[in-house]
Amino acid sequence: MDIKKNARLRELISQPGIVVAPGCHDGLTARLIQQNGFQVAYMGGNGTMASYLGIPDIGLGTATEMVTRARYLADILDIPLVCDADTGYGDVSSVVRTVRAYEAAGVSGIHLEDQVMPKKCGAMEGVQVVPVEEICAKIRAALEARKDPNFMIIARTDCFNTLGIDASIERCKRFWDAGADMLMPENFVTREDVARVARELVNYKSPYRDDTPVVLYDVCEFTEGQIFSNQELEEMGYKFVIHPLASILHEARTMNNLYKEYKEKGSTMDLFKQGIFENRQVYQDILGYSEAMALREKYKT
Repeated sequence: MDIKKNARLRELISQPGIVVAPGCHDGLTARLIQQNGFQVAYMGGNGTMASYLGIPDIGLGTATEMVTRARYLADILDIPLVCDADTGYGDVSSVVRTVRAYEAAGVSGIHLEDQVMPKKCGAMEGVQVVPVEEICAKIRAALEARKDPNFMIIARTDCFNTLGIDASIERCKRFWDAGADMLMPENFVTREDVARVARELVNYKSPYRDDTPVVLYDVCEFTEGQIFSNQELEEMGYKFVIHPLASILHEARTMNNLYKEYKEKGSTMDLFKQGIFENRQVYQDILGYSEAMALREKYKT
């Protein structure tokens, strides 16, 4: 558990302006997010399953695999890390274990979704959701399970494609009533829907709490209709924005082109001349090579 990072995430959410968390799927991308000045990082299930195991995001990954990767990333980051925790990997008992495992790993927040198990990436076809009472019970269990009240429980709904926008908004209101720290409505593809969801949620007055709902937007680089600037999202009313797929989609395309050209030409010289490979010194700096060598030098015998 990292109470300083947890408190920092809460502080950022309470301040004016939108909070941005680019997606990282491994240690290199985590370091790059931090070194480029971002204040929060995000680890999603899709990118993690692709980079870690080379499998699709259809519920095959385990809590242990996700938490292990999260622990590695949190360990090298000085900024808060928010993670995808799928459905909590089971019923309320599993949710309790999941929360405690992520918190112990040094993560500062997780999101739980309302899909049936086995779940899928929310952007895929055929996504089904559980009754709202079931996910609200998981939210309450998650809140009770955390040891640090600053550890954030984010409630996500993937019901839009099957139940529609009204159900998405209503579910998010129920999540807020249940005590969620942030709301994550998913899969809207028009500006009108994206704006409406934020508008209705930030203006919601819960009969159970006095604070204003905090809403997250998930930028998905699969389709143009789901890409908005930070300024646009802030003007709509969103407070937190994540980019779960940007890094892994960019890597997939770049590496696919690299291997295709190498296979075709039998050499990487043309690619080198195009300048697509990172400079050795820059690469070493990203990974903290100089600091690691200085530490060895300091304590050598």
